This record gives sequence, C-alpha cells and structure tokens, in this order.
Amino acid sequence: MGAMNEFSKSQDVRNEVAVALFRIENHPFVIRAHQGELTKAESLRWVKCAGRESRTFPKILENMLKDCRDEKIRSILQANLDDEHGNGNPDHAHFQHYLHLLDKIGVPRGEFEAYPEQAGIRLAVELALSISANGNLARALGYMLVNEGMTPITYSAIKLGMLRYFPELRTQFFDMHITVDEKHVAELYRAIDELPASSMAEVAFGVMVGERGMAVLLDEVVGIFDTQVQA
Repeated sequence: MGAMNEFSKSQDVRNEVAVALFRIENHPFVIRAHQGELTKAESLRWVKCAGRESRTFPKILENMLKDCRDEKIRSILQANLDDEHGNGNPDHAHFQHYLHLLDKIGVPRGEFEAYPEQAGIRLAVELALSISANGNLARALGYMLVNEGMTPITYSAIKLGMLRYFPELRTQFFDMHITVDEKHVAELYRAIDELPASSMAEVAFGVMVGERGMAVLLDEVVGIFDTQVQA
C-alpha cells in the first residue's frame, strides 16, 4: 500500500507537469520555430532572454539549498548546482555555454548585456527568484520541474529555428542541455518523492508558477510586450 501511495503521489505531479508542458508545446514560439517561421530577430531574442535566465539559475538553486533540511533533497539540488557551475570547471558552467553560443552566432557580448529587457524576462526572473527564496521547498520544486522539463521542447524548437539563419552552426549546445536537463528532471522527481503527500498541492502550485514564468519569457520572444500601452 505504501508503494502504491508513493506511485500515486508522483503520478499526480507528473500529470500536472505534463499538462503544463503540453501548453508550452502549443505556444506560438514553439509552433512557429518548428514551422520555420521564426524571424532572425526572434531567434536572437530567445538567446538573449534564455541567457539571462541561465545567469540567474544558480541563484535559484542556492536559495532552495538555504532552506532545505532533507539530506536526500539537498544532495539532488547540490548536484544540479554543481552541474550549473561546470562541476569544478568554470569553462563548462552553463552560462559560459550561452556566451560561447553568442560567439558562434556573431553576437557581441556587449550587445547581449545591452539587450533591453521587457516585461517577459523580468517577470520570469523575478518569479524564479521569489519562489526559490520564500522558504516553501515544495513550491520551488514544482517550479523547477517545469523550468527544466521544458528544455527538450524549447531547445529542440530553437535549434530548428536558428539553422534557417545559421546553417553552418556546429554546436552541441542544444543537445547537451536537453540531455542534462532530462537527467535533472528525473532527479527532481526523486526529490518530490521525499516530500509528504500533504505537500503535493504546494508542488502543483509551483508547477503553475513555473509554467507562467516560462510562457511569459516566450511571450517576450515573439513580441507580446513590444507595444507599450499607456494607462
């Protein structure tokens, strides 16, 4: 009976995540990327927005570790953070991979830094930092499941979208991140199994927040916030 309860607990969370990721798969960014309809400007905007999210990601994990008392979950989060930092090799830190991608597609570092952030990426980053720092580990884990679970969706899409404009681009950047994040998601489900069943509603709320943050980042890429509306 105990094993059945654990399976049911995990399955409910997986269902919540699957529904969130299904909606992300149907975001105009993903659909248009697969159809070869992203503009070059949109492709480059995704790189700049995703790079900002990547630069923030270690801080999210650090925030979660501060309030985590469960040793198994701490071990999972710490391994994730170690991956982000390149497992001791700064040249392999995930944010450095974004900077290397900028070099390969000819985007100067100064242009990346000068990107005028709009409401989408600002909200995505603020949501991530807030949910990771508010002391509710279950919510933060739910957020993480969507944040890392969407990597195969968005990275596969942008890989196709960018090859239209950079046909000579040779990089393991996209496939590497997909592989790493798939591993992280599997580990996050192990972390979820360490939580009491009473925490699952909080995990579900975190999943909803994660979808909100990731979707609004993609909204910025496709220009939802390009027009400033005066009150």
